[in-house]
Amino acid sequence: MGYEYMLDFEVPDRVEADRVLRAVAGFAGYSPEFELYSFRRQATGPMPDADAKIERSGIYVCDHGVGYPIVEDILAAFSAVGLCARLREL
Repeated sequence: MGYEYMLDFEVPDRVEADRVLRAVAGFAGYSPEFELYSFRRQATGPMPDADAKIERSGIYVCDHGVGYPIVEDILAAFSAVGLCARLREL
């Protein structure tokens, strides 16, 4: 549940994408079962501010209501390493 986005770009290296996501401010953990990266800056309940998932065609991000700054930071983090993406609302 939330606002869903896709950062459209071909992910050439999952290890590098993993490193970039873990370096974003607010990274709170990774769930291997669901392959989800959770981000928490304001949330105090069980739901994180945002989740992200590495996919072949880019990075899926779900903003759970207060996570849009995290979405922007994820986009900026990939741009900083030369992986420019287009943000598309789903």
